[in-house]
Amino acid sequence: MFNGDKLYMLPSVTPLQCMGFVLAGKGDVLAVDGGTAAETDQLENLLLSLGGKVTCWLLTHAHFDHIEALIGVLERGNVEIGRICYQFPDSEYIERVERQENRTARAADLENAIARRGVPVVRPQKGQWLETGHFRVLPLSDGSAVGESLNPSSVVYRVETSGESVLFLGDMDWRAEEKILREFPEELRCRVVQMAHHGQQGVTEKFYRHISPQVCLWPTPEWLWNNDIGAGFDTGPYKTLETRGWMEKMNTVNYHFENTVTVIE
Repeated sequence: MFNGDKLYMLPSVTPLQCMGFVLAGKGDVLAVDGGTAAETDQLENLLLSLGGKVTCWLLTHAHFDHIEALIGVLERGNVEIGRICYQFPDSEYIERVERQENRTARAADLENAIARRGVPVVRPQKGQWLETGHFRVLPLSDGSAVGESLNPSSVVYRVETSGESVLFLGDMDWRAEEKILREFPEELRCRVVQMAHHGQQGVTEKFYRHISPQVCLWPTPEWLWNNDIGAGFDTGPYKTLETRGWMEKMNTVNYHFENTVTVIE
């Protein structure tokens, strides 16, 4: 699928949902988000096994389940990071819409860790290609605030590999999709897509049909995959089964969290 490159999807170590991906090939390593603090060990071990150097690290948004593992990697200092690409809304906005001190504090902790390590920061420029070794990255949004929720501020990245392209949606939801559909209708079409907001309550079926994926990457633990918070299959409040139904109609190949890192070639 990726013509010699490999894509790694990291599972959650705890019952919490999280998101962490790594693309590697031709000596280049591209990381996307990372997970919670609990995923730090497995993420660092994977990166060290790939040579201990990350060409570029992409962040979609500031939620703790996407950035804490990167904070841990930065604080340990065992992995060399060429640059980090991200753009969050300002801290006042995050504090207002999140109303959870730990999430606001973790965004500040990330920025402090980046500064202490002296890693260069690149701000995603919507519609402008970013060269990261042989991988090419096209941001389709710029991290601007959308409404009163952090999820739709997610930066959407299209990553060109040696083979198929991958579309990373982060936790984007329906509130951001019409603008991206209008601005980047062709660039959104991708055979491989990371399912928005862990595959539940993200973007609409219309949006996925426009993307027209053949392979779907679900950063989704088993309980969320089955919408089971303890009372049985599809008894929880989440929309995962609805999203799964959309993908079944599109005949996609679906990868969700296993007990170990999922490797796709």
